Amino acid sequence: MRPCLWMAASILTGCVCFGQELSVGVIGGAMATGDLTGAGTTSASKRYVVGPTLEIGLPLRLEVEVDALYRREGYQTSFSSQFYTAFDDERANSWEFPILLKYRFPSPVARPFLEAGYAPRVIHGSISSNGTDDFAPTGPQYYASRAGTNWPLSHGIVVGGGVRFAIGRLHLSPELRYTRWSNSAISGSYDDGPSWQSTQNQVDVLLGVAWKIR
Repeated sequence: MRPCLWMAASILTGCVCFGQELSVGVIGGAMATGDLTGAGTTSASKRYVVGPTLEIGLPLRLEVEVDALYRREGYQTSFSSQFYTAFDDERANSWEFPILLKYRFPSPVARPFLEAGYAPRVIHGSISSNGTDDFAPTGPQYYASRAGTNWPLSHGIVVGGGVRFAIGRLHLSPELRYTRWSNSAISGSYDDGPSWQSTQNQVDVLLGVAWKIR
């Protein structure tokens, strides 16, 4: 996570030096797509996403936006064969850090905008596993374990668009955002059973609420 923060800080430092406007606020919403694929797997993720946002105005109707988006992620899996029965329960915290360049179309009241950029994602959590070994020499044996897991860093390409409404210094920005992740950060499989992985296509419906401070 530290390299992501250093990169965001460097970009922000440069943008603030040349920025015309500065707004801070919060952005939140819900994921409109599923987060997992695979047989025998049920998503336990929360649909909501929320976090702080910073907007820096630039010349030529351009703007840089940096977000820190939090999601509560999780899944449950189960599989049974003639040799064993297994259940896995995963819970994790997901953080995305979109860095976006936005273009605002001229308009007296509602200002449409388009955006594109890059988003690193980090996911940390734990997996609880339990089940039975039905092929043990002494008969069925029960087992249970819990282990921490750090999923691989994901890199996303982000595009989106929306409309900004200004009420004095208050900015309201409903938008639709699409992210294409470079890899399936979450994945797993049973030796002789199904596999599962996180989806690479993500669509979010978001509402940004920001206050212009400069």
